[in-house]
Amino acid sequence: MNIDKAIRKQKKSHKILLLSTGLIFFILPGYFILTGKFYTFYITYLIVLETLIFLAIIIRIDNSSLSFIYDGYKLKVNMGIKNGRLNIICDKIVLVHVENYMRRNADESEFRIILLSTSKFRSDRMVLVHREFLKRHAYVAHEYNKLKILRPEESFYYTIIKRGQLNKYPFLDTVYRSCVYAHFTEEAVEKIKFYRQNSENYTWKNGKIKI
Repeated sequence: MNIDKAIRKQKKSHKILLLSTGLIFFILPGYFILTGKFYTFYITYLIVLETLIFLAIIIRIDNSSLSFIYDGYKLKVNMGIKNGRLNIICDKIVLVHVENYMRRNADESEFRIILLSTSKFRSDRMVLVHREFLKRHAYVAHEYNKLKILRPEESFYYTIIKRGQLNKYPFLDTVYRSCVYAHFTEEAVEKIKFYRQNSENYTWKNGKIKI
């Protein structure tokens, strides 16, 4: 599997899907206007169908949207259709963890990236760690407790990145290269290894890729 090619293919398939569903979205009303079937049933059917098409487009864009830029100091991340922004100060990231999960109505597993930071830096998506978050993410709670022993007066913030699909692989790799003071869990390292072993941006030397 070449992840970079898969990402390009994913983007291409999304464009085709958006184009085809967009055409259907505009063709259907035209068909009803031309046929003159202005009956209550047909109008209701059209409204429901158009709503479902619109929601399908929104959900697909929202799930796949993830872009980021590293400026040498922080990572600027844009996520979702609302273009939600996240500023990550790389030197403040202390923990990077990955969790696999099954997305609703999907046969394949997905993964989420969990980041712990000592700074939220004007980012509403960096949330102060709380009890419910620790209950939902047991391994992160274990690592968090170790951090609190070492830094009892420090406040920690978290963010979770679920959107992006395959784009999360190069994002995680960028986090690994830029957040040099962070601890990466075994699960996170395995994802990075998988990406580097299946990426055009890395070459094998002596049968190994350094990680």
